[in-house]
Amino acid sequence: MIRRFLPILSVCSLLLAGSVHAQQPSFDIVGLKLGMTEREVVSAIRAYNGALKITSVQSAFPYSDGVQQFQTDAFLSRIVAGSGASTRPELVVYFTPPPKGGRVWAIERDERINGNPPTLQQYVAALGQKYGAPTAVSPGGAHLAWDFPAGRPNCIVRPPDRPGFPAFRPSGREDLGFLLDLWRQRKLVPADLTTCASRLHYVLGSNGGVISNYYAVLIDVPRYAASNEAANREVQAREDAARKLRESKGRAPKL
Repeated sequence: MIRRFLPILSVCSLLLAGSVHAQQPSFDIVGLKLGMTEREVVSAIRAYNGALKITSVQSAFPYSDGVQQFQTDAFLSRIVAGSGASTRPELVVYFTPPPKGGRVWAIERDERINGNPPTLQQYVAALGQKYGAPTAVSPGGAHLAWDFPAGRPNCIVRPPDRPGFPAFRPSGREDLGFLLDLWRQRKLVPADLTTCASRLHYVLGSNGGVISNYYAVLIDVPRYAASNEAANREVQAREDAARKLRESKGRAPKL
């Protein structure tokens, strides 16, 4: 089921003026924070830009009794916000599934800058003012990453020659649960994924010396890992029960 919300007009300024200075980092994207509920997300998007169209997307997990296919009850999987003029959503907010469902585990922002584009130095200065010093930066300075809380390990493995570049995007084809299991088997990440850091990435695209577009992704790795494992256990329990019920009804033919 898809629900649409009517937005209320609001105004937000993207760029922050001034030099980078010491302050408490605020790890949000235009007011959207990890751990938010659906209502809080809709409120934050409306406050940021009331002209965006907001769509709620439902999903379900499939399972089988070995013969028939079933699926779990539908749950909120993501909220998409964009303008009618663009086929690309500006914001996509992802929610954890049941039984630990309904909380934001990832946020994506993908936009073009159409007017008064900043230079790379101006944009990086604004990012530093909001988020503090990045954990990793690409050689050209256009890919940046922040790990938080400080001191926790980064569990989204990135190529060593591409620091700051996101090794995972929620809107991509890869599944984070599969990747985390793979990296854990290879001992590239801790066995206890709840000890991982959350991660913020910015990928800045330039044109003629100024920033023309950017992609940002904010990921709560510990929250995702815990909710994904809980969901897998619940779906497996449903499948085991369905198989047991089917087998209890089995009858051998007359021989």
